[in-house]
Amino acid sequence: MENMETRKRFPWLKAALAVSVMLNLAALGVLGGIITRAGSDGSVMRAAISALPADERRKLRRETREIWRAARAERPGRPAAPAMIAALRAEEFDADAFAASLQQAQDRLVRMSSEMHLRLVNSVSAMTPEQRHAYADALQEQMRARRWHPRSEAARGN
Repeated sequence: MENMETRKRFPWLKAALAVSVMLNLAALGVLGGIITRAGSDGSVMRAAISALPADERRKLRRETREIWRAARAERPGRPAAPAMIAALRAEEFDADAFAASLQQAQDRLVRMSSEMHLRLVNSVSAMTPEQRHAYADALQEQMRARRWHPRSEAARGN
């Protein structure tokens, strides 16, 4: 009897868990894609960050943590979850509502990535010409160590 009451009391729990898992997997997929978008030979973004002087890398890591904290504080995933559940529970599946909820989560990740990109650009922009040249040397070495090479038009089949 208690088991039946527990099931009736939280009927939305399974759907909420499923939505949560889907959003987490989507977030991991997007972040994995962002990290590895340069291909299997290495990430240009990782090389660019690794080539920074140690104090700039530490500063960028602190700023990245702030970006993540701010994104968690805004909680855009919370309003998306009820809309996703409603779309899933509707007699007639509302693919547009479901897609809009997923897009909201995707937009959050893109905003975070764009902010991290901007911070890196600002960091390099603040360098003196000598620091930028040293950074270019370090970046070139990082790319060589990661075996990253720009793909030529011929290699892409164009």
